[in-house]
Amino acid sequence: MGMNYKLKEYKFYKVYSATLLLLFSFNCLSVQDVTTKQSFNDGWKFAKGAIADAEKESFKDSNWQGIKLPHDLAIFGPFDTKYNARTGGLPVFGTSWYRKSFNLPTFAQDKFVTITFDGVMDNSEVYINGHFVGKRPFGYIGFAYDITPFLNPIGDKNLIAVKVAPENNAARWYSGAGIYRNTWIEIDDQVHVAKWGTFVSTPEVTRDKAKVNLKTKVVNKGDDVSITLVHTVKSELGDVVKKVSQNYEIKANKTTELAQEFIISNPILWDVNNPHRYQISTAVIKNNKTVDIYSTPLGVRHIEYKPDDGFWLNWRRVQIQGVSLHHDNGPLGAVVNKRAIERKFEIMQDMGANSVRTTHNPPSPELVELADKMGILLQVEAFDMWKIQKPTIDNGYQKYFDEWHERDLRDMIIQHRNNPSVIMWSSGNEVMEQRESDGAVITKHLTDIMHDEDPTRLVTNGLSMYPDFLDNKLGDELDIVGLNYKAYKYAEIKKQHPDWILLGTETSSVVSTRGVYHLPIEKYRKHESKYVSSYDVITPPWAYIPDIEFENLKNNPAVMGEYIWTGFDYLGEPTPYGGRDHSNKGYWNGDWPARSFFFWCSGFSWIT
Repeated sequence: MGMNYKLKEYKFYKVYSATLLLLFSFNCLSVQDVTTKQSFNDGWKFAKGAIADAEKESFKDSNWQGIKLPHDLAIFGPFDTKYNARTGGLPVFGTSWYRKSFNLPTFAQDKFVTITFDGVMDNSEVYINGHFVGKRPFGYIGFAYDITPFLNPIGDKNLIAVKVAPENNAARWYSGAGIYRNTWIEIDDQVHVAKWGTFVSTPEVTRDKAKVNLKTKVVNKGDDVSITLVHTVKSELGDVVKKVSQNYEIKANKTTELAQEFIISNPILWDVNNPHRYQISTAVIKNNKTVDIYSTPLGVRHIEYKPDDGFWLNWRRVQIQGVSLHHDNGPLGAVVNKRAIERKFEIMQDMGANSVRTTHNPPSPELVELADKMGILLQVEAFDMWKIQKPTIDNGYQKYFDEWHERDLRDMIIQHRNNPSVIMWSSGNEVMEQRESDGAVITKHLTDIMHDEDPTRLVTNGLSMYPDFLDNKLGDELDIVGLNYKAYKYAEIKKQHPDWILLGTETSSVVSTRGVYHLPIEKYRKHESKYVSSYDVITPPWAYIPDIEFENLKNNPAVMGEYIWTGFDYLGEPTPYGGRDHSNKGYWNGDWPARSFFFWCSGFSWIT
């Protein structure tokens, strides 16, 4: 099943040649030039508690705390034994509110206004001027609302209020809480490129040329109209390498997908060692006036997945030397912090890592953009749970799966499918459906959704329940069979399924405390100090030292590679202290104050 695939890119901010820059001065918008997408992070107020009428314009919030987003309300603590050490001993649950007043500039008259949240943790509800706009249970997914119908007349203040209500026993690690990712405001013409509305792929790539396929969804909220789309492709140095245009008739009150194909000659390939990115600027011209410019990064590359020889990038085999990575930034909390993510990537690349698995949920746009820029290969993961709950996780995604899984899955893909760093999707991690007789049915359902939204990449899943996923044929419904802690089964599974593409989706799992060395060197489950020796000999019962993974990868060269657990320190889940998986009703406070991760990479590195 050797498949040739091509990649693409994204970036979803707009530039309008009508030269309108929205600047936020605390809670007011002012006009300058250039873009209609601007940060919406300043000028918020925050309060904890289930506060009645907090969504209303008349509500008095003068005594609320003034903040700037992104904001992780849980990281401020306090650490307390009443909170679960598994989630860091921090208050990751409870109701809170955010409010912000803002004015719109005069040029917003007869335009369309959108508010985008890159992620809210979680169970968010958004209100504009007291009107309910929408809700989103899943804290890791970005979402956007057209707030135009709820706005006050130009010149009057508007009020946005956001309620967050994360629940206890909703995660197996520190999730953070609140509006912990960035927010944005956009003002659009009646005719504009839809939110996350482009899909660029390169179905044919040689060293001499690349065929580019660009699909653009154009929204028309007015009457029938004639438009011209002009696509301009520039290199990283700003040189124009291609310019194409075409005229279209766009029907009233419809969203129309328009396709364009063109050739880039002598393309500079995106690679882990040279992550070159082109930029596609799509201009929408109406009545001889540019009303929208939408930017889509493009990474040109050639990828293959070979059952007998792993992953190939630009006609050479590239071993996946990956790490699993939770979304928090240690003492900074769950807030998205670009420099913190960049520093993680720098450290990981220094130790030989070339790939990251976003365990176990969709990442921030900043992480994906940095991976594009730095040449990091990504496995983007959707869920830690499907319909069947994991023991002790009473309020996990299983509560929302039926209603929300397809929308969340499609939104994850359309937000990141243009990024060249993304080489595969993952539909889940160690889901309980592995043991169900119909586990293959739901797996196929999810794989089909992902293929429908992005036919250019393969789908995997982190499987842990051997041989259940073989017996119920669940593995047959994946493009890449991901194996968690099954290094010693690589040869056996490959012999049974020679056509399968195999990957170590989660491996090793040594626990240690930096700078602590216990003598004599021995393996123990717990140490009275509540530290763990850094001699790399202590592992949880399901795991093993890196040497075992290395040996099995060497003996099974068809396996694509591995993602160790884990790439960097994270809050919560203090294995080997606190408890065992799915024990003590989910509370891991037996070894307090042990409340944070011990699964770090230590001196672990690959020979590259």
